[in-house]
Amino acid sequence: MNIQEIINSRLDGTTKGLPFDAVVSPATVAEKKWNVLRQDLHFPLLVLKEAPLDYNIKAMARWCADNGFLLAPHGKTTMCPQIYQRQLEAGAFGITVANVSQLLVCVRFGVKRILVANQIVGTANVRSLVGVMNADAGLECYCLVDSVEGTRLLARLMQECGAQRPLKVLLEWGRKGWRTGARTLSQAIDIYEEILKHPDQLTFGGIEGYEALAHDPAGEEAEVRQTREFLSAVARLTTEISGRRHGDLAGLILSIGGTSYLDLVWEALTKLDGQYKPVLRSGCYVTHDHGFYAERMAAMQSRNVAKDPVPVFRQALELWSYIQSIPDENRAILTFGRRDCPYDVGLPLPLCAVALEDGLDGARSLESARITAVNDQHAFMSFPGGVSLRVGDKICCGISHPCTAFDKWRAIPLVDENYDVIDLYLTYF
Repeated sequence: MNIQEIINSRLDGTTKGLPFDAVVSPATVAEKKWNVLRQDLHFPLLVLKEAPLDYNIKAMARWCADNGFLLAPHGKTTMCPQIYQRQLEAGAFGITVANVSQLLVCVRFGVKRILVANQIVGTANVRSLVGVMNADAGLECYCLVDSVEGTRLLARLMQECGAQRPLKVLLEWGRKGWRTGARTLSQAIDIYEEILKHPDQLTFGGIEGYEALAHDPAGEEAEVRQTREFLSAVARLTTEISGRRHGDLAGLILSIGGTSYLDLVWEALTKLDGQYKPVLRSGCYVTHDHGFYAERMAAMQSRNVAKDPVPVFRQALELWSYIQSIPDENRAILTFGRRDCPYDVGLPLPLCAVALEDGLDGARSLESARITAVNDQHAFMSFPGGVSLRVGDKICCGISHPCTAFDKWRAIPLVDENYDVIDLYLTYF
């Protein structure tokens, strides 16, 4: 990769979080000697903690390597090429994205293997894809197909847009009521046969499935059963395709999501016969969270399925804000809102309060406090009697669902254990 352009990007006070007199770049920000707790930057402020980030990247890479899995982290989580570079340097197979616009970000900064974990439709999308593939013979791209109609359309658009070489496609397996993907084995076989009819435009690259959509009102046990059924069906499809395959299976991949049910994915992939290279697309592991994924991780630890236990990831994101008002008893209004935090899979979780002029050694636990609602620029925090809070207190919250945290911030300070700003990580949403 080549991220020199990012490292030298000049930012100023028009970037959320930076003070008015700031003219900095990721290359020079450490020279400012800014400290988050000293309030050198504006709050609200999402910060990325170096130690947990580094641990998560290395732990996931090591676990995948030890188990014979390839890793193509889902880049839509962060849309941060600086993080992509670290993931690739740790051994990642490639970077996963969700659409062609995100693919173009990867191409811009030199990612050479990109999985679009989605169907690609539309002339402009295919034209851009064909353009970057024609311009760089070393670029390896994949996308998904889940219907005969979609396969034909993609092949036609590839031809109309002047593709000089075929695109690798993964046959997506799904489940009724979930999202995309073939619903029956006969449908999947028809899609596979259709792919083979367009050798100048499409190449069969393997099979894909996304297991994290499991949901059942009956609770976790039923969802685990759903997930196992889904992964077993993916395995049956690989066997069926292998029996119909003309030629060897060299280079084919089996790509699975692998975040919410990483232990069950391990269980399924280690039972395969080794004909396909397993590729995980986990994304949120890179920062983890204090909400949704923390709960999923706790469930994995209690199941204790994998002989090689999945890594216990560490929370690397925090959202800092102030108390701006305490208009009612036991309710504080904070200075962040929907513009600053994820709120689609749980609201932020209060962690601690720090007096205006104090450092972290003066932190008071907010374990019993709750964020009850968020407006565009305000958060409502309830707290019990006996907890002493004042206007101006700094409030640290954990977040739930990293995918909708990064997209709120153009530049995110990377901080060390003392909350000194050591870098700025830029996002490209």
